[in-house]
Amino acid sequence: MNNNILTTITKLLLGVLYFTESESPFTAADWGKIPPSALQQEIASRYQSEPFNLKQVDHVAFFKHIISKADANDAPMIENARKIEAFRAFIAQNLSNIQVTRVEGSSKIPIIITGYLPDGSCLAIETFAVET
Repeated sequence: MNNNILTTITKLLLGVLYFTESESPFTAADWGKIPPSALQQEIASRYQSEPFNLKQVDHVAFFKHIISKADANDAPMIENARKIEAFRAFIAQNLSNIQVTRVEGSSKIPIIITGYLPDGSCLAIETFAVET
């Protein structure tokens, strides 16, 4: 596991929010060496959810959506979108098999962005969407 990458991701996400009905920060963690074939089961287990509640979202579309919906007249939202784009570019360069998973089934929806380091370690970046 390369702690420098996790440290850089944590710094890139400092103060960054995911905007839905509320604002949620992003947190990054090293989940260890989980094979990609076991990742969805790991997410279901960590979030005490049934596998059928896990919804895969195309990561390119996910980032494009949250970056493009920033109000051009709202300087803090534009800055937030700029930071999200920097984070997206960094993980695209440093992680493989990037996935975005929503754990649906309640109004507070965990969103987990996962990717793999060359040594097989899985990094997970979590935020929440609030949808009522």
